[in-house]
Amino acid sequence: MKKAIVSLLIIFGISLNVLFAQAPAGYESGSVVLANNTKLDGFIKESMSSKGNISFVSATGSKKSYSVSELNGFSIKSDNYIVYSNDFYKSIITGTKANLYKKQSNNSGKLLYNGSDAFTATTTDGNIGDLYIKLNTSDDLLLVNVKNFVEVVSKAFASCNSVITDIKSKQLDYPQMSKVIEQFNNCK
Repeated sequence: MKKAIVSLLIIFGISLNVLFAQAPAGYESGSVVLANNTKLDGFIKESMSSKGNISFVSATGSKKSYSVSELNGFSIKSDNYIVYSNDFYKSIITGTKANLYKKQSNNSGKLLYNGSDAFTATTTDGNIGDLYIKLNTSDDLLLVNVKNFVEVVSKAFASCNSVITDIKSKQLDYPQMSKVIEQFNNCK
């Protein structure tokens, strides 16, 4: 009986420690989704734009740096990020038909590691800060910018007459990409 009580107290103590754990300096609470879809909760320090990776501290205190090749995505507080073509993308809008992402890293040409295997990264066109549309019917990210806005959006959202009409009448343009995505997601 004493062993059972001691065991319960230890488990309770560990649970409280994890529950009330303080984030290390420079880290924020979050979770990572590994390439094998395992989800780990802990604390994250991002260095996506400078180093192309994130640093993760588990609730038990173990620290690891993850590159894009080791992750499917991660979240920091309420911000969600995905990995696509060797780069990180921040989720701006998630919808039933389309999502909007913002590029957070540019690993093109960098030497990346998947375990001990090194490879030169190839990524999507575009730069950090560029916006990308992902239709839920496709696995591709479509770069959209001021120059190609009308062409990309007209082709991607051709099934939604209200979006096409508002683009042609210049009621919607590139700075309103969030509204464009929302309107397309609400299109019947």
